[in-house]
Order: sequence, then structure tokens, then C-alpha cells
Amino acid sequence: MRTATVREFRDRATVLLRGTDPILVTRRGKIVGFFVPAASTVVPLDIRREIFYTVTSAVRRMVRSRGLTEKAISADFEATRKTRRRR
Repeated sequence: MRTATVREFRDRATVLLRGTDPILVTRRGKIVGFFVPAASTVVPLDIRREIFYTVTSAVRRMVRSRGLTEKAISADFEATRKTRRRR
């Protein structure tokens, strides 16, 4: 297992991600994440499901903590779409 700081992981991501060793990512000496290279290009359904639930739970917590509504989020997406089309 390789250890990298957040800065090193960011700066050398292309090199580190091509490797086959798992990477332990640290910030100020504390573990903040792991990167484990996939053994194949197919991600098993149970792992995809777990990732989906983890991400949606995190988004739900952020939306609630910021007091956002579905209407406000939709309006923001629509405004962004209109801006992109003008470019």
C-alpha cells in the first residue's frame, strides 16, 4: 500500500491512478480516504449500489443543512443550462 498526502494525490493523480497498489490518502497526518484500483472494468452491482446510497445520502444531508428546496435546485439547474447554451 502506498501513502500520499492530499496535495501529492492531487498533483500526481495520473501517475498514482495508473498504478496497481492501493493508496492511503492523508491530510495533516490523518487518513481521509483510500483509493483501491479496480481489478476489472466491471464494478459489481452491490458496490455500485453502496456507492449510490453513500453519495445520495451525502447530497441529501448537504441539501437539508443548506435549507435548499427542490424548486430552488431546479431553478439553479435551468439557469446554468441557459448560460451554457449562450456560449
